[in-house]
Amino acid sequence: MQESEDNYVRVAVLIMLWLTLFACVSATLIHWLGPVHHLMDLIIPPSGAVIFAGLIIALMRRPWWLQGIVRTALVIAALMIIAPTWFYTLYTTSTPGVQLIDLLPPIASVFVILLTMVMIFVPGRWAFVVALLCWLLVALPILTYLAFHPSERWTPRGMDLLMAYGPVSIMVVVLLPVQRGLTNTIKRMASEHTRMEAMLNRDPVTGIYNRRLGERVLRNLLNDTRPAGLIMLDLDHFKVINDTHGHPVGDLVLQAVAGRCKALLRQDEHISRWGGEEFVVLVPGIDATGLHMVAERLQLAISQLSVAPVRQVTASFGATMLDGADNFDTALQRVDHALYVAKEQGGNRVVLAEAAPAAAVS
Repeated sequence: MQESEDNYVRVAVLIMLWLTLFACVSATLIHWLGPVHHLMDLIIPPSGAVIFAGLIIALMRRPWWLQGIVRTALVIAALMIIAPTWFYTLYTTSTPGVQLIDLLPPIASVFVILLTMVMIFVPGRWAFVVALLCWLLVALPILTYLAFHPSERWTPRGMDLLMAYGPVSIMVVVLLPVQRGLTNTIKRMASEHTRMEAMLNRDPVTGIYNRRLGERVLRNLLNDTRPAGLIMLDLDHFKVINDTHGHPVGDLVLQAVAGRCKALLRQDEHISRWGGEEFVVLVPGIDATGLHMVAERLQLAISQLSVAPVRQVTASFGATMLDGADNFDTALQRVDHALYVAKEQGGNRVVLAEAAPAAAVS
């Protein structure tokens, strides 16, 4: 899940960088094709396009630089907005007859996007600090200018600037943390659901999967076209262990057996407690010889266990390959019969039952 989430964040940042690059290229074309050319407008957008193109290449080649690239992108975007804001505000303030609403580039919407990115990518309380700093450096100079120039304040462009740098900016800073809180709540609910699902599928004594999930995996293997094997093991003389040493010692034996078997199995091999002292092992992608070897390895490992005060722990094994004509009941009947034969022969051994031909199963 963590890997999937990290990949999602990388993709989201790449999309953000591409959109920012597109915005810089568009701004460059607009200013170059416009009737009036200002030096700052001809420098900042193309410079930003070059920088963000470099950040895209860096992220694609060095994905582990993600955090540094995000911080760099936010700083560059902030500087691209702060520079024209202060330049044109100071210029119009000191130059009679020049209006800010005529010179200021259309960066109000970009400022709102910057605040959004800050609230998304900057963690915790630092997001509010950075957002406040951006607002003080960008919004406050323009709002102060408009406060002292009512003739510009009540023009359509002036009112648009008032809305963008005033209520809209405040709404972004306030609503995005609410959205983040909702997202965290949903994540916690999903995590709790996963934990509850795991509890439903786990045996409380041994910690391995229970029969509920074991039956589901077995049915999936029966519907699969790959060869697979089924092993059922039963601890020998387990009732004697409980009667002699008590159930707490019996639980320790069960835990030791489950832990040893699980440690010997591959990641795609599945063990579950079937009930009492019985366990079922499901082995996908194996032949009869390999299945016999897996069962013998488990049988030997259990016989070497040392669980005081029990002198020795052994188990009997029945094993069978899953046949294409098998269903849930026939597979369990065949492996249960093989286990019965192992018990009848004295226990602590493996008996491999051949998969029944289709006609016999029918």
